[in-house]
Amino acid sequence: MKYAVNEEGVTALKTMSAAISNATEQILGLTKALDACAGDHQDTLGPHKASIDEVIEEINDITQKATEPANSISETLNEIADAYQEIIGNDRIKGSAGKR
Repeated sequence: MKYAVNEEGVTALKTMSAAISNATEQILGLTKALDACAGDHQDTLGPHKASIDEVIEEINDITQKATEPANSISETLNEIADAYQEIIGNDRIKGSAGKR
């Protein structure tokens, strides 16, 4: 089976890259929202607030560590898509230059 570089592949790679970036941003945003919610209910949570803060901090630390490789994968997908796009562009230039 042969695989070809094409616009659909470029679009798929860009879509995957954007989905990864969006997912990491959402996770980070939800972690911040969780922290804000706990802060807003500090009086209600009473003595449990400290243990909840610890868990939120652990979630935040793990999330921060996970975003680095996710962002790296997203960047790699974009770089591959850009390289494919360049190949497609060069092929069109060569194809039209040969038709003179």
